[in-house]
Amino acid sequence: MPPAVSGHYRHSNLSNPFNQYSQHPQSAYSHDQHQTSLAGFSGQGFSNGGFGAPNAQQNGNIFNSGLANGPGHFAGALGGAAGLGSQEAQMRFARGAALQEQQGQLAGHDALTTLAGARGPTRIREVYKHNLHQEMAVIRQLVDRYPYVSMDTEFPGIVARPMGNFPSKADYHYQCLRCNVDLLKLIQLGITLFSVEGDLPPAQSEQPSGRGYPNNLVVCPCTWTFNFQFSLQDDMYSQDSIDMLQKAGVDFTKCRENGIDPKVFGSLLITSGLVLDPDVSWLSFHSGYDFGYLVKIMACQQLPNDEDEYLKIVRMWFPRLYDIKFLFRQAQRDHAKGVTNTTASNIINSIGQKSGLNDLAEELGCQREGRPHTAGSDAWLTGMVFWSMRSKMFGNNVPDECIGKIWGLSGVGPPASAASQAAAIAGMQTPNSTGASLFNPVMTPSSMASTQHDGPTAPPNSHSNMATTPGPHGYGSGMGNAFNFSFGGR
Repeated sequence: MPPAVSGHYRHSNLSNPFNQYSQHPQSAYSHDQHQTSLAGFSGQGFSNGGFGAPNAQQNGNIFNSGLANGPGHFAGALGGAAGLGSQEAQMRFARGAALQEQQGQLAGHDALTTLAGARGPTRIREVYKHNLHQEMAVIRQLVDRYPYVSMDTEFPGIVARPMGNFPSKADYHYQCLRCNVDLLKLIQLGITLFSVEGDLPPAQSEQPSGRGYPNNLVVCPCTWTFNFQFSLQDDMYSQDSIDMLQKAGVDFTKCRENGIDPKVFGSLLITSGLVLDPDVSWLSFHSGYDFGYLVKIMACQQLPNDEDEYLKIVRMWFPRLYDIKFLFRQAQRDHAKGVTNTTASNIINSIGQKSGLNDLAEELGCQREGRPHTAGSDAWLTGMVFWSMRSKMFGNNVPDECIGKIWGLSGVGPPASAASQAAAIAGMQTPNSTGASLFNPVMTPSSMASTQHDGPTAPPNSHSNMATTPGPHGYGSGMGNAFNFSFGGR
């Protein structure tokens, strides 16, 4: 059971949540090393305090010294000095040193992700175990002012499917979710914070006076990608899903060596202010699996057998959540009744039968940041799509009956027939941000080792080679399984 929670932890410095980046000893933008090297020039023309040995108040950060007060600070302190002691030379030296360190950190993946061809650092922060506590401290300070949390996860795909009789489609979907969430480990979680107006946190940290740093070197995140412990040698996964994530740039070597312990993250998430709070809204897309993994991490136990019990637990942790795919289907139903506005009707008619996140983003004119199929980038796009859909399709007023509804588990129709169950089993697809099918050929661990994977394959159209187990020995209560996975590369 999770530890008892009596409110969430808050820092006192709400005037500048990003101040953590200049105070924490492991900050991605800490400049202690450069301050030390600059201190070596004391007495050689570098007499200004901003370029000497750092004092306790400055905390060894050039952004809290001379640069933090603007160019005018140097003009008054340095007067008409020339050569290396001149204002221009010292400002260029400090800026060059900071840029050099930032570039080195980017190359080591310890700062913001920089994409090939991108214009400088993005606002997506990569989080591993070494900077987890620092980043969670920043999020704790931001959540009061930015209480909308868009979310996406990356997980190892679908490796098991339940067999048996199910009272409804929703129950079948949940049992499939439960099997796989209990068997597998989360790889990435991405979150992006928004204000109640849909604004992102500022891109530049501010001083207590409210002024931004004049040299614009610090790009503060609004999106965080949490990378968890995961080993391709030891953990179970679907090969096609891993192939897709590797192509997207997920560093599995670093996840194995420096990934976040899910138990540590779960304890921090519980006290972060992001959960258990009806004033915080979670934004998602086709998110049954996403919330399943988060519930598992926080509760430190497997998911309940019953779907209704699972939904009660989700509502406890996430009192206010929106699933964009459910919202879009709701808009389609309203359109069929003739109760949508003109803009919404045009969007629905234009998009046709498509309903993936990328399809909606393209139709709504939303731009992503970062690479597709990475949790941070998909979380960013999820938030952008929500705010655009809310404005254009719901007139800034999403119906209350849409709160807490998860596509695939809520409102999915009458009990499934035997034929529909067979069709669902034959064509089971992994939910993902683009609506594309992420499916592996049905394989056993022994056949996986001798099979080459050159890329994603099409869903199979038969049950050939499906491995089943007797009910009493299957996963769950009286339920067998069809398995499709790789375990430890075998």
